[in-house]
Amino acid sequence: MHKIISNGFALLMAAGPAMAQPAITPPDQAGVRRNAWEQIPAGFIGNWKLDPASSKYDGAAPKMQYRIFDYTADGKFLCTYITLSAKGSFASGNWAVQLDGTPGVEYTRTYGSTPFAIVTLKKVDENDLDLTAARFGKVFEVGTFTLAPDGNTLTFSYHQGDKQNTAVYHRWDMSN
Repeated sequence: MHKIISNGFALLMAAGPAMAQPAITPPDQAGVRRNAWEQIPAGFIGNWKLDPASSKYDGAAPKMQYRIFDYTADGKFLCTYITLSAKGSFASGNWAVQLDGTPGVEYTRTYGSTPFAIVTLKKVDENDLDLTAARFGKVFEVGTFTLAPDGNTLTFSYHQGDKQNTAVYHRWDMSN
């Protein structure tokens, strides 16, 4: 053990090897799933742009929607979205959840820091994630995100009440 020197150099030297270690255990070395990289199928991660022509909605379809799926803290899956409605208004929000069905909170710009909904996401397999969203204790949306085998098309088939919708997204490189 090093003595603490007034300039703190010995303390830094003692702590140095510990600080040089990776902060996250690589997935192939982990005994227990601890981080998002180990739980979230990598194919979902990225930017997605709605293809309105390929999508089917019972009712008014959005003019456009973008979703960004990413990793976030505590092994969670983050979804950020922005939608241009059929009436021309914008809505945006985000939610972060575990893939084990543990509830997470959805926030929208309109509601600010007040939760809008409770979202759960459950990993079915590497290509399918089941979503449930509820407000005031009542489920209002149930659906499945399905990643195509080529990894470039994402389909969200869901129902809201008696309306069945299918949103088709393609990978988006932000160039168009």
